[in-house]
Amino acid sequence: MEATKTINLTELETAIEDAWTENKVPFFFDTQGNAEIFFKYKANLVELSRMQVALAAEETTVDDVKEKMRAQLVYSLKAGDAYVIFLDKLMGKFEDYYDEECIPKELFDPTEIVKPEIYKKILKEDEDVDNFGNKGGFYHQETFRVVVLSTRTPDSEDNSDIAEHLEPEKFEFIKIE
Repeated sequence: MEATKTINLTELETAIEDAWTENKVPFFFDTQGNAEIFFKYKANLVELSRMQVALAAEETTVDDVKEKMRAQLVYSLKAGDAYVIFLDKLMGKFEDYYDEECIPKELFDPTEIVKPEIYKKILKEDEDVDNFGNKGGFYHQETFRVVVLSTRTPDSEDNSDIAEHLEPEKFEFIKIE
């Protein structure tokens, strides 16, 4: 998988905004392993790699993973945080988690995931409130973003599975040095 550009860690936020401006989801190849720490403090880090390991070890279920991802997505939408899916060296089997009531397929489409008719489907009844508690008033914050983070290198042979599980044309692949 070719990275379209290379950035320093200090350019992360700008790269996210640039990708979203182009209607793309940033997919970062973090070759130094520092972006995970950055996102733990500056975003909502969804540790999908750990969830998948727990799933393989039969310590959790697909439904539990979907619910954890859904709850974090709702939080990110409401708070306006980046929803950062951390893959580590694994590849997310996103098709296992897609569910219009948990994780919509539109997650990786910046113009679609922010439409109320899409994201309101994942809300539980008691979550569909605005910041003042008004029912039916949930809305996303404009600063909400979706990001994918991997610790693989862009030239890893394992990257061939990205096209199997994601639609590469919806992403901007960026290497962090």
